Parts: sequence; C-alpha cells; structure tokens
Amino acid sequence: MSFLEGPWDAFLVHPLMAIALFFLSITRDFGLAIILLTIAIRLAVYPLYVTQIRSQRAMQELAPVMNDLKKKYPKDRQRFAEEQMKLYKERGVNPAAGCLPLVLQLPILFALYSALVQLGCGLGHSLGATCLTSLTHDEAQQILLPVLPNPIPEGGTLDTSAHWIPWLNGLHERDPFLVLPIVAGVAQLIASVMAMPAKPVQSDDPNQKMFQSMAYTFPLMTVFLGASFPAGLTLYWIATTMFQIVQQYFVSGWGQLPKFVPFLRGIPTPADKRMKRETRDALQEERADMAKIDERAGVAAPSGNGNGNGGANGQGRRRGRRRGRR
Repeated sequence: MSFLEGPWDAFLVHPLMAIALFFLSITRDFGLAIILLTIAIRLAVYPLYVTQIRSQRAMQELAPVMNDLKKKYPKDRQRFAEEQMKLYKERGVNPAAGCLPLVLQLPILFALYSALVQLGCGLGHSLGATCLTSLTHDEAQQILLPVLPNPIPEGGTLDTSAHWIPWLNGLHERDPFLVLPIVAGVAQLIASVMAMPAKPVQSDDPNQKMFQSMAYTFPLMTVFLGASFPAGLTLYWIATTMFQIVQQYFVSGWGQLPKFVPFLRGIPTPADKRMKRETRDALQEERADMAKIDERAGVAAPSGNGNGNGGANGQGRRRGRRRGRR
C-alpha cells in the first residue's frame, strides 16, 4: 500500500518515520535517534510551551482577584462571569492557551505510536497484527526524500534496538521489566511538581484544584500507559519530560520541588529574579484590577433612596468625583 493512500500516514506518521531514520543514519543507534527526534519536536513547539507557562502563571496571579470577585458576587453568576471576562481581556489572558501544547502533543503521540509499530514491523503494518519483520530497505526508500541517506542496508531490515538498553530486543516492543515506564513516571512527577507555583495561592477555583490533583495522578497514568506502549514511545516520553524539566528550570524555576528536596532551596535558578519582579508587578496589577472592579460596581449600583431623582443625583455626584480626580 502506498503511503499516499492515507492522509494520516502521509502527513504525520511517515514524516516522523523519515526524521527518525535520518537521525538513525547519524547516530547508528535507534534509541539516540528517538531522543534527537524528541528534541526536534520540543524545539518546534517551544513557542507554544512559553505561551502555556505564561498563561498558567497569569491564571495563578489572578486567583486572589477571582476569590474577591466570588465574594463580591456570591449569588450573581452572570455578573461574576462578566467581570471575569473583562478581567481576562484587560490582562490579556486566554485560559485556553494553557491547553495548546497538550492538545498538540496528543496527535504526535498517536502518530509516533503508529510510526514505531511500522518501523518495527514493516510499512503499513496494522495495530494488533502479527509482527514478522521490521522495516526493509525498499520500504524505507518509499518514505525518505531522495536527498536523505537510507540507514538500512540493501536487502536488510531496520535494527530498532538501543545498545545502551540491553534488556530490550527492540524499541518497538514493550518493556518487560517496566524500567522505562517507572523512569517516565518519576520524571513526570518531577515536572508536575516544578510546574506548581512555589507560593501557591489559596483558591476554590475548580480548575486549580483539578490541576493540583493531576500533578500526582498523571505520573501514575504515565507508568500504566508506558507498560502498554512500545518502549520507544516511553523513551520519547522520558526525553520530552526531561526537556520540559530543563525548560521549566530556566523559565519558572524549581516550583514546589524544594518542598520535597530541601537542599534545592539554596540553589538559585535563572528564573528567580524575573519571578520576583513579576510577582511584585502582579500584586500591583491585582490592586489595580480590584480598583477597576470596585469603580464599575459603584457606577452600576442603584441609589439607596429608591427614586429616579436620587439615582440621577447619585450619578451626578459620581461624575463630580471623577471630574475632581481628573
């Protein structure tokens, strides 16, 4: 079957296979090729990652203001939603921006899963079918650009082993000893704890509570899924999580990791000075946000004497105060 017959294979799966084969021609080790593929993918989505971090940080900074809004409008959900959207617009916050990297990673994971299966069992191999032989030289030629070298010798098949992981015959197989899934789970736990703010803000926001619970449940899910997927996919997840840890070290610091590893408190990160400055700016913006909300609430509130003239007089007094401020 030609790879052009399926758009999914043509535009995502086979390009990933071709990139992996290109890196294999450089490293001569399939495990190192997957790590280089991971780095290439992470660099490609790095702008989205920065957007995600900024969005998460902005949402955390707005948590105290959201708490005050809920206290101000405990029974008026419509007014709370209006003020919330105004606040998001004024601060340039998009709550959905934090989901972009995760949404983008899902198709990449599924495509890489299919790519590993086809690399280990032949072009066009369907999931669940019996694996007879790995990708051949001629099959590799179908997906490689003419300018790219073919790492598979003529008449031979692809070697999917990583020489530094001796207990695996090939990375298209599952890890029988669960070493890679456990390493992936530990790395995911470290990344999740680092993503949590060093000084968490008390909030009853359900989204924040869900994020905190996922920080501890997602590593367990990683171990479970890693035991079910090909070892190469688990290796990709380890590499991408380690890349994320390094990014977080430079962008947002240790997070809550020093709470579990105390000696890290004495090790500064490149993000510390910037985080202090942003925290100070966030406090000033929080005061300004609450002042705007109070001003809007004061303008919109009806007069206390209950008649139209009183309301008009109240509005006149407020206009006078604003002119005085000008």
